[in-house]
Amino acid sequence: MEIKHIFTDMDGTLLNARGALAETDRWAIYYSNLPITLVSSRSPIEMQPVIEQLQLSAPQVAFNGNLTFIKNRFGIEILDKHILSPTLVTQLLDFIEKEYPQISLSWYSMTHWYIKKQDKAVFYKKALTGMEPKLKHFEGQSEIYKIMMMSFNPADLEKLQEALDQLNLENVTIRRADAYTLEITSNVGSKVVAAQQILLNEKLTFEESAAIGDSINDLSLLQAVGFGIAVENASPSIKAHVKMVVAKNTEHGVAEALSAIHDFNE
Repeated sequence: MEIKHIFTDMDGTLLNARGALAETDRWAIYYSNLPITLVSSRSPIEMQPVIEQLQLSAPQVAFNGNLTFIKNRFGIEILDKHILSPTLVTQLLDFIEKEYPQISLSWYSMTHWYIKKQDKAVFYKKALTGMEPKLKHFEGQSEIYKIMMMSFNPADLEKLQEALDQLNLENVTIRRADAYTLEITSNVGSKVVAAQQILLNEKLTFEESAAIGDSINDLSLLQAVGFGIAVENASPSIKAHVKMVVAKNTEHGVAEALSAIHDFNE
């Protein structure tokens, strides 16, 4: 069956370790002639420079599937969203700040990244995304999509995740984004659920779509689509469940994947 829509992860798949997009991948996407959706844990503002570079007009997916939107000349048009309750955000921020003060703590609205203090993890994230955080205490006025915790000591994150699991929180997903990052979002949305809704709106099936990814957070989508592709830098557990493995994200893996999809459609 012909592939008519492509989903791709950003960090570790489309972007390199510095959060940059290679020219080879940019032109491969530009000339792909297929709708392409970025599916990311990032916020829309962090995704925006890449969306503009690639001139993408299809729906895009942020916050691990909890916000689906279109970037147009008027700004961001929300198609679907799932936020964290203000009470829960307050509870979690107070708990983490009090019990784990060594953890870098952030939270995100649709348009802003908030922090309580500047630290090494914040500077790292700024360099990666180009986004500038705002120093602020949460007061409940903004709709919050994600709480992010970072530490360059993975053992600290493991302890924090165990403590959060023991809180038996409802309606949230707690996941490790990478070795140094732990994220909390609503459990209503996911990458695969967001992709399914986009395909339904286009009257397409999963069999008519392809996905490219590298992490455990991408696995359900890679397994659901008709053509799941992993980059070489993905873990063995990811590569074992896809139909094709292409070059690393730093060696134009996305361009290779798009070429394979083109050949598949011929």
